[in-house]
Amino acid sequence: MIGFVGWVLRRVVAEAERVYYDPATVQGELKALEEQLTSGLVDEAEFDRREDELLDRLAEVRRRNDGNGTA
Repeated sequence: MIGFVGWVLRRVVAEAERVYYDPATVQGELKALEEQLTSGLVDEAEFDRREDELLDRLAEVRRRNDGNGTA
């Protein structure tokens, strides 16, 4: 039973990382963030902070893809 729980947890983590580092997901989040800025839901400082985080994720996606021989 413990082995099965471990397997399930590894699968959940792997799927969460796949979605988190999916370029389409990150680009969608960037677009949504820009819309929040233009609609006044976030200020420039918050936009800059969150944009930097998202761009760091995109850079990590590229590093991961380059390491796997894909991109």
